[in-house]
Amino acid sequence: MKLAHNKIISLILIIFITVSLTACGTLDMMVGLKEKNNPDLADLTDLTEFEIVEDSIGEEVAEEPFEEGIETVTITIEDTEKAEITAYYEDENGFVVPVNTEIAWEEGIAKATLRSMVIGSETEKRIAQSGLKGVLPEGTEIRGMAIKDGVCRVDFSQNILNTLTYEQEENMITAVTYALTEFPTIDKVELLVEGQLLSSLSKGYAIDKAFERGNINLYGSADGVNYTVYYKAPDTEVIGHYVPITFSAERITNPVSIVVEKLFGGPPEDTVLSNNIPVGINLRDVEVVGNTAVVNLGVEAVNLSEKEFNDMSSIVVLCLEQFDIEDVEYNIEGLSFEEAGLNFEDKSVVPVFNQY
Repeated sequence: MKLAHNKIISLILIIFITVSLTACGTLDMMVGLKEKNNPDLADLTDLTEFEIVEDSIGEEVAEEPFEEGIETVTITIEDTEKAEITAYYEDENGFVVPVNTEIAWEEGIAKATLRSMVIGSETEKRIAQSGLKGVLPEGTEIRGMAIKDGVCRVDFSQNILNTLTYEQEENMITAVTYALTEFPTIDKVELLVEGQLLSSLSKGYAIDKAFERGNINLYGSADGVNYTVYYKAPDTEVIGHYVPITFSAERITNPVSIVVEKLFGGPPEDTVLSNNIPVGINLRDVEVVGNTAVVNLGVEAVNLSEKEFNDMSSIVVLCLEQFDIEDVEYNIEGLSFEEAGLNFEDKSVVPVFNQY
């Protein structure tokens, strides 16, 4: 009886070992087939030198010197449980719109930023109440992200191909590029779909090159010297938003001046946008003195109310944030506001922006 029992145990062990070896062989074969026929971001030969960095973007904490005897407390982004991001959405007029918002902190904040731009995501649903919508098709996943020498490669799931128009694809690529290049370690963006480098998306928009910011909501040619001006969309039930428009020129000698002139001149006529400049206020000239832009207005500006001035100045400051301008001063026919009889309590205006 004991001998029979031992034989049974031996037989069970032999069967177990045989099954294990067969399973391992099958697993190895399946892995080999995956690497051969369905490469993902890490399997591509030309990606082997890219460093996976999505878990470190935005986590760096600057070390500052401190005086002896003063207690210091270092607060990392994780401690706040929230992260401020700039994501990009599309409005009802087809413009790509930047939005400052907060999302729950997680490792891989760049990937989380892109997920917030997917139609149907929790962040997108919240922001959609302001009249904006996501740019990435519903169900789109970010499979991986890698960076090398400022070039970020993002691997999307095949849902990114579920677009309806060529224009939607163009806006989607613009939004993804601008969102990722908000991070200081990223200058250019390349796209993959299910680990594959494609020549174009489903509606024909080419993605066979690296993208960089520069032509958001372009009016004019992509060539030449381009510059961006912000205009205001009509108010909704919540609040109006600000739209960046890119214009092109053959040559620009004073970009600060040309941007302010374009702002005062008004938005393109075929849009519903406005410039927040009070009716009748004219621009004489703009001069840059050091890091200060001196905006010289016409005599009509003596009738400005403080609210009108604040509305006007806030959008001027927003437009000039793209340059190394630290302050904006206003004159009326060459005279300071005080000399012209305007004594506003506070002329330190902060730029407006889309905050949801």
